[in-house]
Amino acid sequence: MAGSILGNRVLRKEDPKFLTTGGKYIEDMNDEPLFAGALHVTYVRSTVAHAKITKIDLTDCKTAPGVVAVFTAQDLELEEEPATFNPLAKRSHLAIGKVRWVGELIAAVVTERPDQGEDAIERAVIEYET
Repeated sequence: MAGSILGNRVLRKEDPKFLTTGGKYIEDMNDEPLFAGALHVTYVRSTVAHAKITKIDLTDCKTAPGVVAVFTAQDLELEEEPATFNPLAKRSHLAIGKVRWVGELIAAVVTERPDQGEDAIERAVIEYET
């Protein structure tokens, strides 16, 4: 099909800039005044594919260095809402009572630096009933 990108090699114009140190990434902007004092969010994610959440203990996360706040769906009073393309499939931004896939978001940890978030989420204790 003429003019279609399907099945054809497509040259991207932006690639040379990003491959030869000319690109600007978020990490490169941390020292800019606009981002001074910006906080970072790291998520506690499910380690199982399908289970009922029986315990969420984030006490140690909250006391980790650099942690500003920790949120679960209950803390934010989130409710399950109909999914965009399938109103029968209800979802929430953070898991409520159960997880449906590995990596589903369970809690949000807000920190001063990204590395602090990675350290803090390792302290989370999540128990499941499969």
